[in-house]
Amino acid sequence: MLYVKRKDPRVEVEGFTGDIADGNFVFEGVIKNVSSNGFMMENLPQNFSASNQNYITVVSGHGKHYRLIVVPCWKQTVSNSRFLEVGFKIVQTSWEWSELILNEVASATLTRNIGFQA
Repeated sequence: MLYVKRKDPRVEVEGFTGDIADGNFVFEGVIKNVSSNGFMMENLPQNFSASNQNYITVVSGHGKHYRLIVVPCWKQTVSNSRFLEVGFKIVQTSWEWSELILNEVASATLTRNIGFQA
C-alpha cells in the first residue's frame, strides 16, 4: 500500500525487522512502512522510551542489513496491547538504504498506477 498524503511517499514493507539501541538496551521491532526520510516500527515494548534523542538501529531484511541513525517523531500504544508503534525520522543512512527505498517506492507506485486507458 502506498500512502500519498504525506510529504514523502510511504510504502508498506514485509520481512524487515529492526534492532534499536538506546545506550542501555537493544529492542527488536518490526518495520511496517518506509519512506525516504523515515519508517514506522511496531511491536516495540512499552518500556522503550522513544525520547527525543538519536538512536542507532540496524534494519534487517531480505538477507541484508542497514545501519541507520534515527530520532523518534511520535509513538502510540497499540490498543489492547503492551506494544508501541513508533515513527522515526532518519538522521543518517547509507546509500544502500536509500537505493532500497527508491526501489520500494517506485515498485509500489508502478503497481498502483498500472492500467490502460483507451
